[in-house]
Amino acid sequence: MDVLMQPTKYRGFTLVELMIAVAIIGVLASFAIPQYRNYVTKAKLTEAFLAVTPVKYRLVEYVAVNGSTAGLAGKGWSAVLKELGVSTNFFGDNSRYVKNVWWNNTKGEIRVSFTDNLPEANGRYLVMRADMDSGAFRWRCLSSSTYSLALPAEYLPSSCQ
Repeated sequence: MDVLMQPTKYRGFTLVELMIAVAIIGVLASFAIPQYRNYVTKAKLTEAFLAVTPVKYRLVEYVAVNGSTAGLAGKGWSAVLKELGVSTNFFGDNSRYVKNVWWNNTKGEIRVSFTDNLPEANGRYLVMRADMDSGAFRWRCLSSSTYSLALPAEYLPSSCQ
């Protein structure tokens, strides 16, 4: 057989086999890398859910004692947090990803803003709206499909969608 007609081998594999293997790895990577980024972003966002938890509990307690959140209307976020007795252990200078947490009394929402360490959430908020019908609190997250400044739905945990 002529030397030019023989397939070129590299450590027991032909170049065609190596090219096919590289193509398969490339296709798999094109699916895996975006999924990996979503998981990393979701992991960082868990800090936001930790920051929201004490605010949610204290708001429920506040309504149980006062009958509504009307007493919080018109107050700045730091005054609301002080009145609710919520510390800033999970946000502000104590957090790498969560900048602020505040209560929007007009819309019945807890909102969370993010630091520059979370570029996927740049200019967006975690928004949890309280449904206080029939005297019970139910929280639901808003996504960018219902509120343009909210986080995209793919970043929200399944318990929040």
